[in-house]
Amino acid sequence: MGVHPLLIWLLVLIVNLAAFAGVCAGADDPYLAELLNRAAERQLHRERAWEVLLHYRPRGDERESLVDDPRFFLAPEGKTDPEAELSATLRSLFSSEASGDEHPRCRFPARAAWLAEELAIDAGHLPPMACPQLDEALAAVNPRSAVLVFPAAHPNGPASMFGHTLLRVGSTYRSDLLSYAVNYASHTTDTNGIVYAFKGIFGGYSGYYSILPYYEKVREYNDLEHRDVWEYPLTLAPDEVRRMVLHIWELRGIASDYYFFDENCSFNLLFLLEAARPELRLAEEFWDRSSFWVMPADTVAVIGRAGLIEKQAYRPAQATRILRRASLLPPDARHEALQTALSPQRAQAVAASSRPVEERRQILNLAAEYVQYRYSRKELEQPEFQRQFLEVLKVRSPLGPDESDAGEVPVPPAPETGHLPGRIGLGGGYRHDTPFVEASIRPAYHALMDADEGYSPHSQIIFAEAVGRYYPERHSIRLQRFSAVDIVSLAPRDEFFKPISWKVNGGLFRRPFADGADRLFLRLNTGGGMAWPVPGNGVAYGMAELDLNLSDRLRDKAVLGAGVSAGVIVSPADCWKVALSGSAFAYGLQYHEYYRLALEQNLALSRTLGLGLTASWERSFDRSRAEALLMVNRYF
Repeated sequence: MGVHPLLIWLLVLIVNLAAFAGVCAGADDPYLAELLNRAAERQLHRERAWEVLLHYRPRGDERESLVDDPRFFLAPEGKTDPEAELSATLRSLFSSEASGDEHPRCRFPARAAWLAEELAIDAGHLPPMACPQLDEALAAVNPRSAVLVFPAAHPNGPASMFGHTLLRVGSTYRSDLLSYAVNYASHTTDTNGIVYAFKGIFGGYSGYYSILPYYEKVREYNDLEHRDVWEYPLTLAPDEVRRMVLHIWELRGIASDYYFFDENCSFNLLFLLEAARPELRLAEEFWDRSSFWVMPADTVAVIGRAGLIEKQAYRPAQATRILRRASLLPPDARHEALQTALSPQRAQAVAASSRPVEERRQILNLAAEYVQYRYSRKELEQPEFQRQFLEVLKVRSPLGPDESDAGEVPVPPAPETGHLPGRIGLGGGYRHDTPFVEASIRPAYHALMDADEGYSPHSQIIFAEAVGRYYPERHSIRLQRFSAVDIVSLAPRDEFFKPISWKVNGGLFRRPFADGADRLFLRLNTGGGMAWPVPGNGVAYGMAELDLNLSDRLRDKAVLGAGVSAGVIVSPADCWKVALSGSAFAYGLQYHEYYRLALEQNLALSRTLGLGLTASWERSFDRSRAEALLMVNRYF
C-alpha cells in the first residue's frame, strides 16, 4: 500500500519548519542577542585591541586588515568591516557546528579571550569545548618572557641582505636554546638578486608566521649563514607574553602578501607585540612618517623608544669567532691551525713544537673550532666529527687554560646605531670644465661608501636611487642616473673561508656616445669575482662582468659587453672611507670600449650627515670626460 503524496508533503514541511525554528532559536538566543547589543552600544569594533588582533590599518575613516588570507576572517567582509567581523566572531563562539580545535574558540583563542573579558561572557552559556592541540602547544611553549632577536645582515644571501628580526619566547627551561622562536618570513627559493628584488617589491611572495625551536634558528643564522645575532630581552609580563602566543596561534598557516619595503618580516612582528600590550602603537610610527619602508634595524629602534627593551646581548657567529681567533695569530700559525683541523693527527706535533705555549693553545683552539664549523656545514658526518674533535681536544687539554681572551669577540656597534636607510644629497661639481649642481634621493638602504657602523661591511644595497643635475651655463636639467637595483657583495677570502663576491645592477645611466653627447641608456650589469682583506679594515677585489646596454642611439639598439672591474676600499678612520676603483669593457656589434677610474671619499659627520667627494675619469666611444663632485648627504 503506497503513502499518499499529501502526507509526504506534510512531513517534509514539518521537518523544514522544525529546522527553521531551530536556526531562529539559535540566532535569537536572548543571551547572545544581549551580548551583540552590548558590543554594538560600546562600539567594541573600534577598540584598539580589536584592531590589533585583526591587523586593521586606518584608511581614512575606514579600516582594512593587512592580512590577505580569507581564512583569517569569519565574516565575508571581515577584511574591511571590523564591526561585521566582531559580530561574526561573537556568534561563532556559541556555534556548535564545529568541535575541538576546529571550533572558532580554539582556532581564534586571543579574540575569544578578549571578547569574553570585555563582555564578561558567562562560560555556562557557551557549548562545552576542548582544544587539545592548543593546550598541547601552550604546554610545550610555556610562555613566560619574550626576547627580540636580530640576526645581522648576510650580504651573500639575497633573502638576508637587510637583516631580520624574530621573537624568542622564553619559558621556565634553563637553556634559552630550548625555547621557541616566532618568525615571519616570505616563502622563496630564489637566489637571483634581481628576481628576489622584483618579487619582493611588488608582493610576489606570500609571508607566513611560524613557531619552531630556537636552537634551529640559532644554528641556521650563527653556523650556516655566518650571521651574528643580537638579542634584546623585552619588558613584557608573563600574561602579556601568553596573550601574544595566543595571537600567534591564530596566525598559523595564514598567508599575507609580503612586500620588501613595508609589510615585511620586521613590520609584521610589531603586531605581535601590540597584541601582547594593545596600548603600544609601534606600527603607526611607520604609517605616519613620509618614508614608505620598514627596515629591521628601524623596528629595533622603535621598540626601544617604546621602552620595551631591557638590555642587549651579542651572540657572534661561529665564522666570526673563527676569524677573531685567526686574526690574533701570525700567518704561519693560522696555516698550521687550518692544516690541523683538516688533519687532526697533526695536533700532537703542534703541542710538542717549540712555539710559545699560548700560541700552541690558540692554534689548537682554532683547529677545534674549525672542525665544529665543518660539521655544522655538513662537511663531516657525526662519527668522523666526534673522532676529529676529540682528537684535537685530547691534545689541547694538557696545555692548560688560555692566558688571553682570544675566544672573546669584541662587541661591534648594534644594528640600530647605524645611519638611517634613506638618503638625500645636494652638491656641485665640474664635468668636462662645465659646472653643475646635483641632487639625489635614495629610499634605501646602504652604499659601499656609507659608514659601516651597524651594517654589514663591504656590501651595497641600493633601491630606486634617482640623481638629477642642473647645468647653469646651458640652463639644462637632466636625469643623470636612476638605479632600480644596485647590489654589491664583497666577501673577503682567507685561509678558512672562500666566498664568491658578486654584483648586480640595473637602471638608467648616462655616458658619452659616438656623437660626443652624454646620452641616457638602459643598463643591466652583473658580475662575480673575489675579494681579499687589506689593512685598514679594508678590502681589495676583482670581478669579471657582463654589461648590456640598450638605447635607440646605438646602431643596433643594443650592445653586449664583457669586462673587468677592480678596486680597493679602506677606512683610515672609523668615520672616513676611501675607495679607488677602475673598470674596462669591450662591446660587440657596434664595437667600442669603455674605461672608468674613480677616487671616492666619504666622511661620516654624524648618524644623519655625511660629506662625499668623488673624482673620476671615463672614456667611451673615444670620448673622454673628467669629473669632480662634492656632495652633502642627509640620512633619513
